[in-house]
Amino acid sequence: MRIGLGSEMLVLGIETAGDMGSVALWDEGEAPFELRFPAKRRHAERLAPAARALFEEAGVSPPDVELIAVDVGPGSFTGVRIGVSFAKAMAQALGVPLVGVRQTEALGLPVASWFPGRVAVLVHDRRDLLYFAWAFPGKTSRDESLPLKRVLTKLREIDEELCLVGSGTICFRTVLAKSLPGAYILGDLWAYPDAGTVAQLGYRRFRDGGESDPKALEPNYVQPPLAKEGRYG
Repeated sequence: MRIGLGSEMLVLGIETAGDMGSVALWDEGEAPFELRFPAKRRHAERLAPAARALFEEAGVSPPDVELIAVDVGPGSFTGVRIGVSFAKAMAQALGVPLVGVRQTEALGLPVASWFPGRVAVLVHDRRDLLYFAWAFPGKTSRDESLPLKRVLTKLREIDEELCLVGSGTICFRTVLAKSLPGAYILGDLWAYPDAGTVAQLGYRRFRDGGESDPKALEPNYVQPPLAKEGRYG
């Protein structure tokens, strides 16, 4: 399968912030051409082969890429670090711009574009905390790292329809359903972002003049790495 190359820009999207990784090529006006892979603690060994397979199946080569977009977190410290490092190295080798997209944006913005009420993004963290953000049409709030109890307090304060997305909804689905009986809790398909969405959001950010220097891109960890806390995982 060969994707089209006649539009404004061919974008490579990279998603490694969670347990489900993906890479995608997106040509404006077409659906993303995407390859997903299970990545739990194996991002380093699976990302590069997945990218090679993607280019081969799409019938294009790395020099055809004109922009790279990568999920900068929050999420898995190892996954974010590997994805950002890979994206920076590739962008500098190809001499193309690089744009970062937050995981909460990639999860929340697509839902906020159609859901009429309030959208909350809950990303599970191995410290038994949640990365939390509100998503609105076209924007998200600042990412916070909060215990589940604090997140429930925030969610109970909302007096409009509520929709929950992200890996945190899978981990704490029973508690969330009991505490928020009227909320829409989206399932597995909405638990992890996809590289196609990262590519599209990255292109919009680049088009609107966002930062695109590969050397300037930094991960969005929110919390310090586990190793700095004397913990492992």
